[in-house]
Amino acid sequence: MLATLLMVSVSCDEFLDVSAPSQVDEDFVFASVDEATKVLMGNYEEAYDLNRLLHYETEAVGSDSECHPENYSSQGRHIPEGLFASEFPIDDGNSKSTFDRSYKVINRCNLITEALEERPEYLEAVANGIPNDWTHLYGETVTMRAHLYRLLVHYFGDVPYYVTPVRTPDEGNELGLVSRDEIYESEIEALRSVEPLMYHIGEGAINAERFSRTYTLALIGGIALDAAGWQTRRTDFDYGGVSFEQKGIENETWKAKYVRRTDWETFMNIAKDYLNRTVMSNAATLITTDERGSGFDNPFQRNFQYLMDLQVSPESLYESGYTRGYNSDFPYSFGRPSGGGGSNAYPAKNYGQGRIYASFYYGAYDPEDMRRDVTACVTANSGAASELLIDFTPGSREKGGLANNKLDESRFASPYTIAQRKSGCNWQQMRMADVILNLAYAYAMTGEEGPAKAELTKVRSRAFSAEHQQEKVIDYITGLSGQSLIDAILEERKLELATEGHTRWDMITSGTMPERIKKLRDTQIAMVEGLKTDGYYTFPNGVTISNYIYTKYVRMSDIDPLLNLLTTQTPDDITTADPTYPVLVPGWRGTSDLWTDYIATLPSDEVNLAIRGMYEYIDPESPEGLALLADGYELSPWGANIVANESQYTSDIFRGYPDSYYDAGQPPRYVRAIPSETILKSNGKITQGYGHANPVDVGGGG
Repeated sequence: MLATLLMVSVSCDEFLDVSAPSQVDEDFVFASVDEATKVLMGNYEEAYDLNRLLHYETEAVGSDSECHPENYSSQGRHIPEGLFASEFPIDDGNSKSTFDRSYKVINRCNLITEALEERPEYLEAVANGIPNDWTHLYGETVTMRAHLYRLLVHYFGDVPYYVTPVRTPDEGNELGLVSRDEIYESEIEALRSVEPLMYHIGEGAINAERFSRTYTLALIGGIALDAAGWQTRRTDFDYGGVSFEQKGIENETWKAKYVRRTDWETFMNIAKDYLNRTVMSNAATLITTDERGSGFDNPFQRNFQYLMDLQVSPESLYESGYTRGYNSDFPYSFGRPSGGGGSNAYPAKNYGQGRIYASFYYGAYDPEDMRRDVTACVTANSGAASELLIDFTPGSREKGGLANNKLDESRFASPYTIAQRKSGCNWQQMRMADVILNLAYAYAMTGEEGPAKAELTKVRSRAFSAEHQQEKVIDYITGLSGQSLIDAILEERKLELATEGHTRWDMITSGTMPERIKKLRDTQIAMVEGLKTDGYYTFPNGVTISNYIYTKYVRMSDIDPLLNLLTTQTPDDITTADPTYPVLVPGWRGTSDLWTDYIATLPSDEVNLAIRGMYEYIDPESPEGLALLADGYELSPWGANIVANESQYTSDIFRGYPDSYYDAGQPPRYVRAIPSETILKSNGKITQGYGHANPVDVGGGG
C-alpha cells in the first residue's frame, strides 16, 4: 500500500521521516493522474515553504546589497548570516528543520517515482517519446527532488544522497555524506532524462506555481552553474578524482578551502546550453512593456504588480503559491514595512526583514535607473494609511533602514487589512531576468562576448527610458570586455535582483565574496566618515546622502489631486522647480487610493510626505535651506541615524570575515552545521565539518 509507505517513519533519523501526503491506498492513488497529482501536492505543501526559513535568515539579508534591520547582537540568526564570528547551535531550529524536512520530501519523491515507473501509461509514453500527464508528473517529481538537493548543497555542502526510497532504519543509518560533485552530476543527468517529456508553462494546465519543463531547463542550467562555481569545501573529505583550483589559503583550524573544479568550463557550457533553451522556449518572458497606460511606464515594476494583484507573472518560472487568509511571509517580511497592528490596519503590520545598504542604494544605482525606487523604499506605511520616513535606527517596521519596495500591501489590487501575514502574495523564486543574466554570465565566462552582451542588454535596457538608452545601455555595454564584462553582469544581477535573495550565492560562486565584503565595508566606512565630518557624503556616481533631509506632510489637493503616487513612475523630466517634485521623488511611495474613505477620517495634512534633499545636500543656513524651513519643512534625521549606529553599518558587516581574513586570503565560512541526530545515528558515516561543533553522544539509538 503506497499510503503505508508514505506514512511510515523509515528511520529514527528525523531527516528521513516521511509522513503521508495522502491517506489513500496505492491502487486508488494511481488509478488516475488527478489522484496521483494529489499525492504530489502534499509534497508541494512542504516544498513551497522549505527554503523560506533560511532565505529569511541569510539569503535576503546577507549580501553586499542586502542587510538585516536589527542590531547584530539582538538576533542569533545574524551569526550565520555574518559568516560565523562566533559559534552557533548546530541544531538551530530553522537550519535543522530545513535539513530534516528536505529529506522527508525527497524520500516521498523517490516513493512516488518508483510507483509511477510501474504505470503502463507512463512506460508507453517513455517508449514512444511522447509527453503525457504521467510523464510530466514523473518529471515534476524528479525536478522537485533536484530542487531540494540543490538547496541542501547550497546550505550544508556535501550531504547524504539517495534516489531510491529508504524504508528501514538500517538503510537510513548507512547513508554517508556524498560529494556535491556526484550530486550535481547525478541530478543534472536525471533532469536531462525527464525534461523532454514534461510540459512547458502554459501546456497541460501547468503554470509557474508548479515545476514545469521551463523551470527544469533553467534548473539544469542553475545546477551546472553551481557545479562550475567557487565554493568552500572541506579538506577532511574525499572528493574522489575531482581536482580543484584554489583562491587564497586553506583554513587549517576548520579544515576548508575556497575552490572550484579545474574542469569548470564543462559545466559552464552545460549551463549555457540549458539556460539558452529556457530563454528560447518563450514559455516565460521578460516583461519589456507596461500596458497599464500613461503614467506607469515601468515594465520592471509591472512584474511585481502581478504578484500584488494575486496573479502569476508571465516573467515567472516558479512561484511558491500562497492562499489569501493563510500564513504568508510576503510582503510581511520581504516588503515595504508597516507600523500597523496585527489586524484591521491600513495595512496590517509588515515587519520588514529584508533591507538595503545605503551605500548600495545611493552609490550603485544610476540616478536614471527605474529599478532604484521600485527596489527600495524611503517611507514606510504608518498602518493608518499615511507615510512615515524610514529611520536608520536598528529595529523593525519603519526602523532598520531602507527596505524592500518591490512588494507593498498598499499597492495590492485588493488590499487585505484583516490580519498580518495573510496577504496571499506568492513568492517568486525564479524569474526570467534571473535566467537571462545567468546566461549572459555563462557566455562571458566562456569567452562568447557578443551573446553575453546581447543578453545583458535585454535586462539593462528595460531599466532605462528611451531617452537614456544610448548612453546608459548601448554605450555602456559596448565598452565592456573580458573581466569588465563579467563584473558588469554580476553588478547587473545585483541591481536587478536586490531584495530577492540571489546575490549572496552569486558572491560565493563567482569567487568574489571576500573582495565584495571588503569593498562593501570600506564604502560604508567612507560614507560614515563623510557624514561625520561634513554632514553629507557624495558617492562616485554624483549622488549625495545627508545627515538630515527636509520633510513635511502635504495636502495632495493643493498640489495635484489627480496624482497617483503609489503606482506610477516619476516623470523623466521632473525637476526641483516642479511643484510635484517633493512628493514624486523618490517614486513608488504613498498610500492606497482604495482607502479613500478611511483617509477621509484622518487629518488631511498627515497622509503624504514631501521630501527635499534626499539626493543632494542642502545647507540649513543656505538661502534654499532657510526657504524650505520657512515653508514648513522640518529637518528630519536621515544619515545622522547611520552615524549614531556606526557599528551596525560598518564593523558589524560580515563580522565573521574581518579585514584580517581578507588580507590573509581566508575562505569564507558560510556552510551550515549538519544536525546532531543525523551524525549520531549514522554509524560513523557522517562527520561534522567547517569547524562546527561535533554532537555529544548522550545515548539513545535507532
